[in-house]
Amino acid sequence: MVTGVNEFSEIEHFSIDWRKKFYGKPLAVLFPKDVNEVSCLITLVNRTAGLSIVPQGGNTGLAGGATPNNEGNQLIISLKRLNLVRAVDFFNRTLIAEAGCTLIELQKVIEKSKLYFPLDFSSRNSASLGGLLATNAGGLSVLKYGTAKDCCLGLEVVLPNGEIWNGLKTLRKDNSGYSLKDLFIGSEGTLGVITAASMRLFSPVEEKYTYFVKTPNLASAIELFGQICHKTQDNILAFEFMEKNAIDLVTRHFPERVPHFIKQDTNYVSCIVEFPATYQKEGCNINSLSEVFLNKRICSYQKKCSEKEGKEVWCLRESITFASAKDGPQVKNDISLPISKIPDFVKHITRKFNQLYPDGSFINFGHIGDGNLHFNFAPFFNKVLTKGKAAETADFLQNKEETIRGLINDAVVLYDGSITAEHGIGRLRKSENVRLKSDVELEMMRKIKHSLDPKNILNPEILF
Repeated sequence: MVTGVNEFSEIEHFSIDWRKKFYGKPLAVLFPKDVNEVSCLITLVNRTAGLSIVPQGGNTGLAGGATPNNEGNQLIISLKRLNLVRAVDFFNRTLIAEAGCTLIELQKVIEKSKLYFPLDFSSRNSASLGGLLATNAGGLSVLKYGTAKDCCLGLEVVLPNGEIWNGLKTLRKDNSGYSLKDLFIGSEGTLGVITAASMRLFSPVEEKYTYFVKTPNLASAIELFGQICHKTQDNILAFEFMEKNAIDLVTRHFPERVPHFIKQDTNYVSCIVEFPATYQKEGCNINSLSEVFLNKRICSYQKKCSEKEGKEVWCLRESITFASAKDGPQVKNDISLPISKIPDFVKHITRKFNQLYPDGSFINFGHIGDGNLHFNFAPFFNKVLTKGKAAETADFLQNKEETIRGLINDAVVLYDGSITAEHGIGRLRKSENVRLKSDVELEMMRKIKHSLDPKNILNPEILF
């Protein structure tokens, strides 16, 4: 039986996005317990004029894609109660789980089977399987294992007319026509409601080496990445980066999370490099990797971390987002670029912004190994604000945020990138998505949407 709430005090949590940027007022929040109840709800809404549906998982999205409007004509369908792990197949290296399973729950269940689920990010305690597929989430392990799309083998989806598509195959090869699952992955709940998925599993990396590395600049970091990939035959688990401002931000708000061996004495780029210990055990030439680390032109410092130190540097990396939240409003950007073009892009946009907004600065960090930058602009990063002037930041962003985002996105397109790498379009980037995509691409998207959802009842106010 479907349960729900309709008192606003009870549903406020479901009505506000994680960043508290978008606020909605849904008619009600409904909690179906299985795929059949989801089907019944969608069928009912499909027959009722004036209503639409916003599917919601863990509500940890960063683009407002699961936030309803303020008109009181939208129902949130929360998938929290669809939280069963239906099957784990050790020999096939797969699991079938429902959309409401949180990432941390999946990791714990699979660990008992001595297998490994590679998708991972800082919101793991709340983020759900359906949400990470709906946004094609990435995270910390994309370099080796790919995004959610790469790990997904099949889906169970409730279509906008209430029909259930059971596509929960667990095959690595299925060349029998259109890859329908790929329509729904990354569609942000606009084409159907994902209720379950079959996902790839892997053997866990039992032992790995974590290095903390300093490079003189971004170009050096990218050259270091390329040489390490070459020397290890691409046997690398992670290559993350943090520019100085990002670490300064953590130092400002969480000084206890900055490892003692990290000294902010010069303007360098910090990198976390991780690869499996089997790299050495399988007879690869570790001396060749040492040669890369000892090349002072591209590597000014390197430290092989103990297990404790490795956890510390990862804690530092994950703390940047939380430090940003405490520091005040920023223009958040989740962009993707060809790796080789990252230094030129950063130089280009930084030079422009230094002239336009001299008190501001970029907080630049992310997954440089797959070209994904979290490129956030803090308008008063270099200016001391008193409590009486704190509102100045909010006023600045209210008046300038769209202009700033537009300038950054123009540069992203100029350097052949994407305005979102892993967080999606949602409400946050809707206007920019329409502005920057070609008419041909938008028209194809609209035709797909109309074909599957002619009444426009599923998440109708995002993407385009």
